[in-house]
Amino acid sequence: MEHAVVPCLTLAPPIKVLLVDDQRAILAGVTALIESEGPTMRVAGHAPTARHALDLARSIQPDIIVLDVDLGGEDGLDLIQRLLAGCDARIIVFTCHTAPEIRARALRLGACDVISKAASAGELLAAIRAASSIPE
Repeated sequence: MEHAVVPCLTLAPPIKVLLVDDQRAILAGVTALIESEGPTMRVAGHAPTARHALDLARSIQPDIIVLDVDLGGEDGLDLIQRLLAGCDARIIVFTCHTAPEIRARALRLGACDVISKAASAGELLAAIRAASSIPE
């Protein structure tokens, strides 16, 4: 009697996302959005300050960091290089600032993308997926 060969399906581990924003409503909304993606991505942590973001990035080693520009008076863009020095995450700047110089500075400092907070939920999710598949 011959047995059928059934392929073994392996699921990729979820994309681990660290959210860095000082606004609780933004953290809650983006967390709900990411968690709605089920097993493909999850929020690994939240950080409302630069110091907390640096500590969490080192300890949880996220795949993606979604970083706000304005962290309650701290410049989120100043964090980019320090975050990259502490982990291998890709950084997506998520901001309400639309000035081209903000985008240019973020990309120059090492962010892989800049997404407006006015963008659709789908655009943010697509940016996270795209950033997680960028070859090193």
